[in-house]
Amino acid sequence: MTLLPLLPTVLFEKLANTLLKKDAQSPERLRRLAGKRIRLKLKELPFTTTVSVDDAGIYISTADSDDVDCCISTELGVLPELQDTANLTRLIKADQLDIDGDPMLAQQLVGLFKSLDVDWDAELANTLGDAPAHWLMTLWGKSRSHVEKRLEESKRWFKGVVTDEKQLLPTREEFNEFKDNMQQLRAKVERLQRQFGERKS
Repeated sequence: MTLLPLLPTVLFEKLANTLLKKDAQSPERLRRLAGKRIRLKLKELPFTTTVSVDDAGIYISTADSDDVDCCISTELGVLPELQDTANLTRLIKADQLDIDGDPMLAQQLVGLFKSLDVDWDAELANTLGDAPAHWLMTLWGKSRSHVEKRLEESKRWFKGVVTDEKQLLPTREEFNEFKDNMQQLRAKVERLQRQFGERKS
């Protein structure tokens, strides 16, 4: 293991636990996640991160290959979207999220930090230093822009599919007209069959 991922994760772990202690609701959120292990594979990072949770806080490792309760493969900018259950299917269909395990754990982990009322830019700068904090927030901003663009493209594609399907499907008036025509055609066929039978006899 190189030291490249070690220093940022140690500092972020310290920052995260410091901020969690400032929130009176954190103990209850930690209790719900205690004993759980969640692995994060973020496209922007060259290493995999495993987050272990207990009643006291979170522990981050980049060299943990043991089994986990949930494995999340996604982009940095997608993480905040995981708290809303309605987003999961949309993100998976847009190829921006893959979850192996209990998706509720992913939502609870994101909720653990998203609910914190803190100035992340300032806190990261105080803990990591100005340059690393700026790099991380820039990476975050680029990832968010990319995610929003992909989601917008996905929405447009879905809207186009629905529109095309509507054009292919007949309206109620067209269906009723088709049904009337079929009934008239069947009546004509039956009449011709009777006439043919009468001539034959």
